[in-house]
Amino acid sequence: MEKQAFMNQEERFSVLKRDIQAAAASLGIDQIGFTSAEPFTLLKERLKQSVEQGYHSGFEEPDLDKRTQPKLLLEGAASIISIAVAYPSKLPYSPKSEPDSYRGMFARTAWGMDYHHVLRDRLQRLEAFIRERVHEPELKIKSMVDTGELSDRAVAERAGIGFSGKNCSIISPKLGSWIYLGEMITNIPFTPDHPITEDCGSCTKCLDACPTGAFVGPGQLNANRCISFQTQLKDMLTDEMMTKMGNRLYGCDTCQIVCPKNRGLNWTHQPELQPDPEQAKPLLVPMLSLSNREFKTSFGSSAAAWRGKKPIQRNAIIALGNFRDRSAVPELAGLLLRDERPDIRGTAAWALGRIGGELAKAKLQAAGKREEHEEVIRMIKDAVQEAANTPEPLYLIEMDSPIGKLTLSATLDGLCRIDFGTVLECSHDIQAWAEQAIGAVILQRNPERLKAAKKQLEEYFAGGRTTFDLKLDLRGGTPFQREVWQTLRDIPYGETWAYKDLAERIGNPKAVRAVGGANNKNPISIIIPCHRVIGASGQLVGYGGGLSKKVALLELERRTLSPSFSS
Repeated sequence: MEKQAFMNQEERFSVLKRDIQAAAASLGIDQIGFTSAEPFTLLKERLKQSVEQGYHSGFEEPDLDKRTQPKLLLEGAASIISIAVAYPSKLPYSPKSEPDSYRGMFARTAWGMDYHHVLRDRLQRLEAFIRERVHEPELKIKSMVDTGELSDRAVAERAGIGFSGKNCSIISPKLGSWIYLGEMITNIPFTPDHPITEDCGSCTKCLDACPTGAFVGPGQLNANRCISFQTQLKDMLTDEMMTKMGNRLYGCDTCQIVCPKNRGLNWTHQPELQPDPEQAKPLLVPMLSLSNREFKTSFGSSAAAWRGKKPIQRNAIIALGNFRDRSAVPELAGLLLRDERPDIRGTAAWALGRIGGELAKAKLQAAGKREEHEEVIRMIKDAVQEAANTPEPLYLIEMDSPIGKLTLSATLDGLCRIDFGTVLECSHDIQAWAEQAIGAVILQRNPERLKAAKKQLEEYFAGGRTTFDLKLDLRGGTPFQREVWQTLRDIPYGETWAYKDLAERIGNPKAVRAVGGANNKNPISIIIPCHRVIGASGQLVGYGGGLSKKVALLELERRTLSPSFSS
């Protein structure tokens, strides 16, 4: 009789397991697995070694027995149900960083609603489903997500959700590693599922791609070197970590993005987890001045909010430094001079040193005279030295045009040169000019930095643009030359002025020869239209790119204004 009762109970729970598996999708669960509540013996040894070697993050449950012995968490525990909920890996559209409008990046685990709330909701649905079918008064259930005592990855691996990848993520053959995990301990003795035997094979893409080398071996992470962990710390970060963080505001997805098992996977069916692109990639400068209320309104529903506003603001400062965003210098200087938090002041100093330029150096020196915090003083001194010693990037691209190849050059402050010819042909002259005008530079090809200039020039050559709206860096000229160059921009499209007209326009009619010399030194042809200057008697005079190019530019403008015009 007892044997029959046991068999009936075993069969009943087997049916319940099948019912749960069949209902999982309707409960908002993408994958479900079952395992026993036996201790995770091997995990305990690995965790002990991690703590002894200093690889743990400190965010975990410190009691290793609780982390590895489910029966300490629920009296009579017999089984654990592991659930997986898939989340998106791609934005529906991706806002782009632009010069002076740079954006940070939240990891995918911070997109949409806080996943802890979503997982708890799914576990509550699952518990209600079970309680409707199991009426024993002694039924016991304890649910948790990654803030609980158990290792959700160890449970998921043993329950057959997926295998443990070399990047320490659970990789589901069906869903990849874009999954959130939760678990439910119960005294129902479900038949356990089998772990998955698949693995990463010889692939090491995740280990190779980690920006900080945080993986000390396959499946073994030094959390203290993980950028995801670093973005959540509330303290000052090292120069190495700040440099390698890039524009990450919270978390890091690199080891999952490069994983071949995730190729082409993007899960968009869980409505609460879908991202707002403007929240996932927010503009950086506005984040520096967010009040607590504004932060809660904008990011309070995200998993990234759990550490509060300060780490994310600090990371926004770091991102601006890594972008070398000179437009942010006033805001960063304001934080350095007035913010009450030493770690924010120190990070602002680091960013200003990385950005460089005369204004940043002046702000750093002013702050150094009034700062009292020892660590911030050190960071200011380091930043001043960084700003003084680091070569400035000089960005280059070349483009096709109706008058031949053009090479465009820009600093962090704006477009500074347009040369006739390829980058290879012009690089020596550009380097020599830069040493005189700017100082030490590093030439870098960078289409993104010069995208707006290239686009506006293409529109000009197509006859669709008559004026330019670009930031220019004219520091290579004397004050007089800069005045002439600015006045050249007043010459209307399609018209010509004589040198005498320019001299009169700047209020110095006797400076015709000097005006001619400044015109010849114009570094930004076309944008600053020195091709519109002619001799006193109306004849065309010399042009840096050759007289034929000057003729072509004037004819282009005349054709645009008078389509019937023919050369």
